[in-house]
Amino acid sequence: MKSNQLIDSHNIGAGFDLFRLSKAKEVVGLCYNTLRKFNAEGLPFYRAGKAVFVSKAELAAFIRAKSAKEGGSR
Repeated sequence: MKSNQLIDSHNIGAGFDLFRLSKAKEVVGLCYNTLRKFNAEGLPFYRAGKAVFVSKAELAAFIRAKSAKEGGSR
Protein backbone atom coordinates (compact mmCIF):
# COMPACT_ATOMS: atom_id res chain seq x y z
CA MET A 1 0.00 0.00 0.00
CA LYS A 2 1.38 3.39 -0.99
CA SER A 3 1.59 6.12 1.66
CA ASN A 4 -0.08 9.46 0.95
CA GLN A 5 2.55 11.67 2.56
CA LEU A 6 3.32 15.20 1.49
CA ILE A 7 6.90 16.36 1.88
CA ASP A 8 7.87 19.55 3.73
CA SER A 9 9.95 21.58 1.27
CA HIS A 10 12.14 22.96 4.09
CA ASN A 11 12.89 19.57 5.64
CA ILE A 12 12.99 16.80 3.05
CA GLY A 13 13.20 14.09 5.75
CA ALA A 14 9.97 15.19 7.44
CA GLY A 15 6.68 13.71 6.29
CA PHE A 16 3.24 15.21 6.57
CA ASP A 17 1.50 12.84 8.97
CA LEU A 18 -1.98 14.32 9.33
CA PHE A 19 -5.08 12.20 8.76
CA ARG A 20 -8.75 13.11 8.68
CA LEU A 21 -10.69 12.54 11.89
CA SER A 22 -13.44 10.88 9.86
CA LYS A 23 -10.91 8.25 8.63
CA ALA A 24 -9.51 7.50 12.11
CA LYS A 25 -10.84 3.93 12.27
CA GLU A 26 -9.18 2.97 8.97
CA VAL A 27 -5.90 4.81 9.60
CA VAL A 28 -5.12 4.25 13.31
CA GLY A 29 -7.83 1.84 14.47
CA LEU A 30 -9.43 4.25 16.94
CA CYS A 31 -13.00 5.53 16.91
CA TYR A 32 -13.32 9.24 16.18
CA ASN A 33 -15.18 9.65 19.50
CA THR A 34 -12.06 8.40 21.31
CA LEU A 35 -9.99 11.02 19.49
CA ARG A 36 -12.53 13.71 20.40
CA LYS A 37 -12.13 12.68 24.05
CA PHE A 38 -8.35 12.87 23.66
CA ASN A 39 -8.81 16.35 22.14
CA ALA A 40 -10.70 17.43 25.27
CA GLU A 41 -7.73 16.10 27.29
CA GLY A 42 -5.18 18.07 25.25
CA LEU A 43 -4.53 16.34 21.90
CA PRO A 44 -4.45 19.09 19.25
CA PHE A 45 -6.76 19.02 16.22
CA TYR A 46 -6.09 20.95 13.02
CA ARG A 47 -8.95 22.38 11.02
CA ALA A 48 -9.18 23.34 7.36
CA GLY A 49 -12.71 24.51 6.67
CA LYS A 50 -15.01 21.75 7.93
CA ALA A 51 -12.30 19.07 7.79
CA VAL A 52 -10.59 18.08 11.06
CA PHE A 53 -7.12 16.52 11.03
CA VAL A 54 -4.97 14.77 13.64
CA SER A 55 -1.20 14.19 13.61
CA LYS A 56 -0.10 10.55 13.91
CA ALA A 57 3.10 11.58 15.71
CA GLU A 58 1.25 13.77 18.22
CA LEU A 59 -1.33 11.02 18.77
CA ALA A 60 1.42 8.48 19.48
CA ALA A 61 3.16 10.85 21.90
CA PHE A 62 -0.17 11.66 23.59
CA ILE A 63 -1.01 7.97 24.08
CA ARG A 64 2.50 7.23 25.44
CA ALA A 65 2.24 10.11 27.92
CA LYS A 66 -1.29 9.10 28.92
CA SER A 67 -0.31 5.46 29.53
CA ALA A 68 2.82 6.50 31.47
CA LYS A 69 0.71 8.83 33.62
CA GLU A 70 -1.94 6.16 34.26
CA GLY A 71 0.69 3.46 34.82
CA GLY A 72 2.51 5.62 37.38
CA SER A 73 -0.64 6.27 39.42
CA ARG A 74 -1.40 2.57 40.05
